[in-house]
Amino acid sequence: MSHESLKQQILEQAEQQGLKMSEIKVLSTDPFLVGSPADYENAKWAAGLWDRMMASRRKQLHLRGFHYWIQSQGILKPNGVKYAHGDPKDSKEKQDQAPAKDWTFLLHSSQLARYLGIGTWANLVDLKHPDPQDYDNYWVGSGLEKSGEVDVQTELNAKLEGLVDDFLASLLKQAPRYHVDGYQMYHMEVLCEKGSMGFVIEPACRRYSACYQPFVGQASVEKINMMAERALQAAKAGKKVRIFYISDWDRYGKSMIPAVARKIEFMTFGSKEADIKLMRLAMTDEQIQKYQLPFAPKHGEEVVELDALEAIHPGALGKIVLDALKPYYDSEKPQIVSDENARIRDVVRTILDEKLKEPLQTAFKDIDIAGIAGEVSLGDAIDPEFVPPEPDHEVEDGGNQWVFDSSRGFWEQLEVYKEYKSAGEDED
Repeated sequence: MSHESLKQQILEQAEQQGLKMSEIKVLSTDPFLVGSPADYENAKWAAGLWDRMMASRRKQLHLRGFHYWIQSQGILKPNGVKYAHGDPKDSKEKQDQAPAKDWTFLLHSSQLARYLGIGTWANLVDLKHPDPQDYDNYWVGSGLEKSGEVDVQTELNAKLEGLVDDFLASLLKQAPRYHVDGYQMYHMEVLCEKGSMGFVIEPACRRYSACYQPFVGQASVEKINMMAERALQAAKAGKKVRIFYISDWDRYGKSMIPAVARKIEFMTFGSKEADIKLMRLAMTDEQIQKYQLPFAPKHGEEVVELDALEAIHPGALGKIVLDALKPYYDSEKPQIVSDENARIRDVVRTILDEKLKEPLQTAFKDIDIAGIAGEVSLGDAIDPEFVPPEPDHEVEDGGNQWVFDSSRGFWEQLEVYKEYKSAGEDED
């Protein structure tokens, strides 16, 4: 049944009971009852733009980034006013509020599109909430998982054939090799005030062996103390320390830089080995100019978010981090050593093949398991008298303690919602 058909059926039944739409609404935007002409228009507008944006990019994106992409394209809303810019006829105060109002409009339109089944919304990702940890196997049944049927001779031959290769591979791991990870003279840290940028920053840090530390707003004293301890540990090993801070362009982001720097200064003060430097890597005035980034949808404050850079210029923030880290990473000397290790490994592989592989293969050839042990049937372990129980676990959990129960009809469930709300619980 389509959404429109279901909605009409509900409204007809409500009319028969003398109920108004407002009396059957559970949520302000009730998924059963949306679907006005304006809802469809706004939903199609949002879904169409999402598909248009995703046609030119492969990376996932969240709705905040979607907002910045629409804003950067100068796109008109269904009412003909440019998104996030406001009506030119309005006062400057109202125009300044446009990004925040249109952000709310976009959230609502995208929500409507998914309720109405408009668009596919491929690659839409939620970076606000952690992914679930799902331990269910989604299967119900009983009986033998394995029957015990096996050709023992075939299994033995396969194992013996692989045994020689596994043995030689384990010996190959013992080949002489030189250290390749002791040539980095710099310990690097990348700090970011928002965890949603981790999917961009973390790969760059992994590539250049840097430490990535995400924050949620201001850095805690505990995290900075841990950072200071890492810096001192690196300094004792003979490394210099370079720290790069990434934050939104706003008064809070700017204040975070000296706050972190001062605490690190205090916690490492007096260390003779320490050579520590910290800088703001992003967002800077120059980057805002270069990438023509818009202000965030926040009332009364000039803010440029990192999300805007990634949404409008995918990969740009990652490149900024890569370019900052690259000069401090010595890739030349480790490569020289790696090449020599590879040469040694090739020589050892040749030695093992010539000295051991053929003799071992000859020794294991033509072992007859039936002649040694007779016929082997693992199925003999099955007890023919055993009958596995059928799945039938049930819990007596009826009653109205459940806010939602799918066994209730639509109208019965509606009454439970009303009782719940009348008990003083706010709408979620």
